[in-house]
Amino acid sequence: MKRLSMLQLLITGALVAGIALPTAAQKKIEDLKYPSLNKMEIPEPERVTLDNGVRLYLLEDQTLPLVDLSVRMSCGSFLDPAAKVGLAVITGSVMRTGGTQSMSGDDIDARLEAIGASVETGIGTASGSASANGLSEYAETIVSVLADVMRHPIFDEDKIDLARTEARAVISRRNDDPMQINVREFRKLIYGAESPIARYMEYATVEAISHQDLVDFHAQYVQPQGTQIAIWGDFKTDEMVALITQYFGDWSRGAVDVPKPPEVDYDFVNSVNYAEKTDVNQSNIFIGHIGGRMGDPDYPATIVMNTVLGGFGGRLFGEVRTTQGLAYAVAGTYSFSFSQPGMFYVFTSTKSEQTVQAIESCIHEIERMRTEPPTPDEMTRAKDGYLNSFVFNFDTQGEILGRMMTYDYYDFPADYLQQIKEGVEKVTPEDVVDVAQRKLHPDHLQIMVTGNGAEFGAPLADLGYDVNVIDITIPEPSAGKFVATEEELAKGRDMLAKSVEACGGLSEFKAVEAALRESKVTVNMPQGSMSVDVTTLDVFPDMTRQVMKTPMGDPIVVFNGTEGWMQMGGNTQMMPAGETADLAKSCERNIIRLFQTSDDPDYQVAFKGTEALGETEVHRLDFLTVSGAQFTMFLNSDTYRPAGM
Repeated sequence: MKRLSMLQLLITGALVAGIALPTAAQKKIEDLKYPSLNKMEIPEPERVTLDNGVRLYLLEDQTLPLVDLSVRMSCGSFLDPAAKVGLAVITGSVMRTGGTQSMSGDDIDARLEAIGASVETGIGTASGSASANGLSEYAETIVSVLADVMRHPIFDEDKIDLARTEARAVISRRNDDPMQINVREFRKLIYGAESPIARYMEYATVEAISHQDLVDFHAQYVQPQGTQIAIWGDFKTDEMVALITQYFGDWSRGAVDVPKPPEVDYDFVNSVNYAEKTDVNQSNIFIGHIGGRMGDPDYPATIVMNTVLGGFGGRLFGEVRTTQGLAYAVAGTYSFSFSQPGMFYVFTSTKSEQTVQAIESCIHEIERMRTEPPTPDEMTRAKDGYLNSFVFNFDTQGEILGRMMTYDYYDFPADYLQQIKEGVEKVTPEDVVDVAQRKLHPDHLQIMVTGNGAEFGAPLADLGYDVNVIDITIPEPSAGKFVATEEELAKGRDMLAKSVEACGGLSEFKAVEAALRESKVTVNMPQGSMSVDVTTLDVFPDMTRQVMKTPMGDPIVVFNGTEGWMQMGGNTQMMPAGETADLAKSCERNIIRLFQTSDDPDYQVAFKGTEALGETEVHRLDFLTVSGAQFTMFLNSDTYRPAGM
C-alpha cells in the first residue's frame, strides 16, 4: 500500500477537522489564472453537387461502423393552401409510412428492422427533413430505401387516414397546456393570424386534404435542386458519392424552384391580449415584439444582451423571481432566424393574483436594459457563458454538417459561426446598451396572457390598454361534416334497432349497470413493441375506471361523468378539459351504452350503404351524438351483429 507523506497527512487531517490552512497556502478565486481556450480544429467536409442540383456534404469517420444521413428539403408548411393547413405535415409523415411504388410502409419497417436501421421523414414550417442511419455494411440498403421514400411515395390511403387521426388528436389537445396556448397565440400576434408561418391546423383543414393533394405537394415541392444531403461515418468519400449518384442522380429537376417563405410586415404596436383558461391557478405570460434576421451585424451584441437580461441569473431572474418573488419561471431572449424574423419575448409564469404586477416588473427590466450598462460581472458571465460553451457547436459531426447545409442554403459564409464568436469577444457594455436601445421597444409591446382572469389581483386594463379577449375555442369537427337525408336517418334507426335485438334486446341492455372488460394492447415505440394488459370497469351511463399494467407502473384513469383524473405512484393529476371531453365521447362510443340509449332521439344515426369489411359484407352506420362524438359502426349484413367500429 502506498504510504501517505507527513504533509499529506497534515493536510488531510486539517480538512477533516475543519481547521483552516495557513493563509500562504490559500488562493483567492479572483487570483486564479486560466489559459486561453485551445484553438479548435474543425473538420472540413467534402462538398459535391450532382448534375440535377442535389448538394452533398460528406465527412469520413471510421471510428465506428456506422453511417448517418441527414436531408434538408426546401419546402415547408408555409406552402399549404389556407383551406388545407396541415398538408405539408401530413405529406412529410406519410412519405415514410405510406409506402413506395416498390414497398408498402410495413414492408419498409420490416426491411429496416431486419438490419437495425432507420429512415424517417417530416416537414416543418420552413423546411422538410429526412434522416437515415445504420451499420455501414448496409449502407446501400439504407441509401436505396431513403431514395425510394423521398422520390417514389405512393401515400397509401390508410396511412393518410391514420395521419389525419393523429392530427385531430393534436388539435383536440392544443388547449390543454397554457404554455402551448401562449406560444401559438403570441406567434399570431407577431406574424399575423393568417400568416403562412403562424397558421395552425383545424379539423376542417385536415378533413379537406385528399390523397391527390399529397401527391401534388410532393411532385411540386420535393425537388432535387432544393435537396441537401449530409453524410458522415464509416465510408470512403468517392464510394459514397457514387452510391448517392446511383440512387439520386437520375432524379429529374423540378420545372420551377420552390418559393421562399413570405416576408413579414410588422407594425410596432401596444396590445394586451387574454385567453381564458379557468382550470389553472397561475398565469402564463409572453411580452415582446418582432425579432431579427440572421446576418444582422448586431447579433453578437444581442447574444450578450440576452444573457444579461433573460439568461439564468440574469436581471429578470434576479429581480422578478429572486428579489420580488413574483415568478416560478422567468426568461427572455431576442431571437434571430434565417427564414423569417425571429421574436423578442419575455416569458414568465406567476400566481394568478400577481399577474399585472409580474408584467409591470418584466417591462421595467426591459426598460432598464436600455439605460443601465451591464456591470463587469454581468459582462463576464454573459461573454464567458457563450465563449466557454462554443465548443459544443462542434460536438457531433451531424451538427457540423447540418449547420453547413443551413449556411449554404441561405448563402452565408462557411465561417459565419466563427465570425459571431469573434464579434462576441469584442462586445463592450456600451455596445449592449446601444443594441438594447435600437432593438428593444418597451413602448411598443404585445402582451399575451393565458390564465383565470377571475383570480387576477388587478384587471389587465390597469396596464393602460384595451384588453383583446382571444377566443381559443376549438371548432368542432362535426361542423358541416355529418350530412344525412331523412331516408338515411330512418333506415339507420331501423338497422340499429335490429342490431340491438340480434344481440339480446333493448330491455336486457338497459338492465346492465356495469361491465368489466379485459384487453391486451400492443404499444409500438422506437425501442420496440410492448404489450400492456388493460382492465376497464364501466359504470353506466358515463363513468369508467381503467387500469394499465406497465413495466413503469400501473396508471389508473378515472372519469366520473364530469371530471377525469390519473393516478400513479400515489399521485393524482386532474386531466385537462380536452382529455376530459375525449373521455366523455369515449363513453358514448361504448357499445353497451350505445345499445342502452338506442331509443334516444337526441343523437343521429344514418345508414350509409353496404360495403366490404375485409371479406365480410357489412352495413355502415354513421353516428353523431349529443356531445359531438362522431363514429362509424359496421353491422354484419346477414346477422346485424356489430362487425367493427
